[in-house]
This record gives sequence, structure tokens and C-alpha cells, in this order.
Amino acid sequence: MKEELFPDNIVTEYSEGRDELNLAEFPIAAISHRSDPGIKTLKFADRTFDKASQEIIERRLVITACDEYGLPAAADDEVLLGLLQISRLQKFESSTVRFTFARLLKILGWPPSTHNYHRIRDAINRWLGVTLYYDNAWRDRETGQWVDAKFHFIEFAELQRPGREYLREEDCASVIKWNDLVFRNFREGNLKTLDFHLYRSLESGIAKRLFRFLDKRFYHRPDLVFALEAFACDKIGLTRPLKISNRSRTATVDVAQLKRRLLPAILELEQHKFIIPRTPEKRFTKDSAGVWQVHFERFASQSPMTVPVGDVGLLEGRLIGHGVGPAHAHRLVSEYADGRIEAQLDALEFLLTGKTGAPESRSGWLVAAITENYTPPRGFKLPGDGKKPKSPRASPKSIQLELEPVQDDGHQREADQVADYLASLPEQQRLTVEQDALDSSPLTRGRMASGNAGALLRRSIIHEHVLKLLKGPSGVA
Repeated sequence: MKEELFPDNIVTEYSEGRDELNLAEFPIAAISHRSDPGIKTLKFADRTFDKASQEIIERRLVITACDEYGLPAAADDEVLLGLLQISRLQKFESSTVRFTFARLLKILGWPPSTHNYHRIRDAINRWLGVTLYYDNAWRDRETGQWVDAKFHFIEFAELQRPGREYLREEDCASVIKWNDLVFRNFREGNLKTLDFHLYRSLESGIAKRLFRFLDKRFYHRPDLVFALEAFACDKIGLTRPLKISNRSRTATVDVAQLKRRLLPAILELEQHKFIIPRTPEKRFTKDSAGVWQVHFERFASQSPMTVPVGDVGLLEGRLIGHGVGPAHAHRLVSEYADGRIEAQLDALEFLLTGKTGAPESRSGWLVAAITENYTPPRGFKLPGDGKKPKSPRASPKSIQLELEPVQDDGHQREADQVADYLASLPEQQRLTVEQDALDSSPLTRGRMASGNAGALLRRSIIHEHVLKLLKGPSGVA
């Protein structure tokens, strides 16, 4: 790979990074600066609402390490993310990535030193020895399904020794090869934008992990509520601190300690104006079932990145013409194939010519259609198939189903909040909340109808009950 892909101004001013969505969802390394050499396995699990099956599914991730190098820690996670940025700068042309230690250090914002050269080398050694077992927890970009996946992130590495700066850069480049499954997700665009300048400015590993996870979730809505224990331990990666009751001699999670460990990282994000500041009393609350919750609200975004008019190409111009912001249009064109973008633009314009089926938000539909690779609407023919496109004749019901993924109004937002909250609860607490909802509803009086009607009524009652829990006395979720 030619080094002109890495001019100094791009590397040193690198701010618009990328993060793989699966890597932002679960921790893949110990949250501390150094992993415990006596621990060789990490386990994380959660429940989430799967829109495809309309059910709450269980997901699980197990990470195992070799004896020699152990589990990855926070710095190793940073190195992996830095290698992803180099892949992105190379436009994901190959799963084999050529890089120099000096360039990687610049992207990470680490000063050049023997110590940091060794940190990179040790990180790559660890990743070569780490196996990840995703059970129903790896989102395959091509199919859009949660799948089982077992792999190493890095398949092989050829690392040059530092101290050879007298050689041409292409002669002292190191090489790593991504696992094919991981690289396929990169190529398919299973990525999100990451403010790399902000990421590098954060000091603690907990703050960086918190930033990556919240930044992914804030994409859909500006305020978030999670069950504290599940959030801190299975999403951020904190160990579960236990305390023993003097009276019953039973062990329970020490919630106060979880709060103490999270607060400094939360304060960092507040100071960087990523989340709105709250007092600890408002940050951590109990719901009516006695479950501790943690609340986050995104700070109002700053002025968006602007793209000079002279730099706007044909596809960007078409996207902007349909209401997509210039910065977002620029990102889409840089991340996805021209044919994919053009096909979705043509599909939208086809829908707009019909009497029914036109989306309420053209820009929202376009962004979702490109990133999620929508199938063509009924009646639409791709250019080159020899047939003239027909006006859309699908029934209102089928059109609604085709457009459903982009409906992002208040009702969908509330439904997502309810589903995420229920999925974050331990199973027994979730069942208790659901039963409380049914018992307190005058519509059921403890009994439920059978069949689809009963299932829909049950879901509606639970939905309204959980919304009240989330809104609390203020009435605001």
C-alpha cells in the first residue's frame, strides 16, 4: 500500500474516525490498564429486542486468551481501533493492512517512544492469541441477522523492528491481516462515525469505552436509560463488586461501588460536552421495582462539518438535493459503493413518482436505505434490466412494511426505549415488571385472552407500564 495514503496532515489531524458496530456493543478487552495474568476468560451477556423476530433474544460473548500473552486490556483495544482507522484510510481495499509504527502512533496520539513501540507489539501479540465466541451476538452486515461467530480479529502479523527509520517507509512497513468475517463487515459498511479527536482526548479507559457505547446508542435518540448493573458490567466491562450481608451472609452487587467507578468517566464526558451534566441523584435513580437505573442525555451537537461546494460530486449533490446534510452526504459517499447509493436514489425517486408509498422523510429514508441496503421497492426495476419501471402498485399494507424501518417518530422512539429497558433487566426482574404490569391493569384483571389479540394486548399493557416507570414522577422519559 502506498504511503501517500497517509500524508502527515491526515494522520495528525485525523478526527472523523470509524468504529465497527459490534465492537461498540460489547467490551472486547479488560477495562483496566493491565489485565490480571491469572484471568484468561471474560464473559459478557445481555438481552435485546430483535426487530426481525419481534422477540427479546439473549446474546453472549466469551473471550479467551493464551497463557503467554493473556487477555487484552484498554491499550490493546485502542491499538485495534487504530488499525481499523488505517484500514479505513486505505479505503478497505484489502484485508491485509500495511502500516508503520510511527504512523499508528500518530493516529493514536501516542508519543514516539520505545515503550509505546512495545505497547503496539504486545497488543498485536495478544490479539493473535485471543479467541472471541459470539453466541447470537455478532451482527452480520450482509444478512442483517444476529449470528454465532467464533474468530480471532487478526489472522497473522509481520512486524518490523523499530529503529529502522533510515529505510524507506514502504521497506519498513509492518503487516497485519484481518479475519475475513470481520473485514467483510468493514467492507459492507457495518461502521459508525467516531469523533476520534474527542476519543483521543479522553484519559481513562472507562471514559473511552463509555463514549464508544453511548455514541452508538445516541444515533437513534438523544436520551438513554439503562439498568445500572447490566450497563456497567456487560456494556462497559466493570467487574461485579460483591458485598456480603452481615445478617443473611448472602452476596449482592455493590451498587455504590459501581457508581463510584463510573462517575469519574461520566465527569470526563460531561467536561467534553458529550453528555449533559446531572447530579449523582439524577444520574442514578431507582424504578418502582427497586432496580437502579443510570440516565444519559446527549449534549446538543456543535456546528456540523461543512463540505466546500466545489468538492461536492454528482452523488453527493443528489443526496443533498433530497435533504441529506452535506456532511452526512459526504460520509455516505466515502463509505459506500457508488452503485449502492445510486440504486437507492433511483428507488426513492421511483417511490416519489407514485401516488402512494412516498416516505414522509426523504432524507431519513435515503440514509436508512443506503446504510441498511434496502431491497428494491415492489415494481421498481434496476437500470439495465431492459424493462421500464412501473408505477408502484403495491397495496398500502405492503408499502407500509417496506417503509417501516425508517419510521422514527415518537412512538417508535418510545417502543425502542421500552424494549431496551426490558432487555437490560435480569430475567427474574423483567418477569416481575411484566407481571406487575398485567396485575395492575384493569384490562386484564390477571387474565389474558388467547391468540394474537391476547399477545397484542399483553404487549400494549407492558409497554405503557414500563413507559410510566421510565418517565417517573416528572413525566419525562
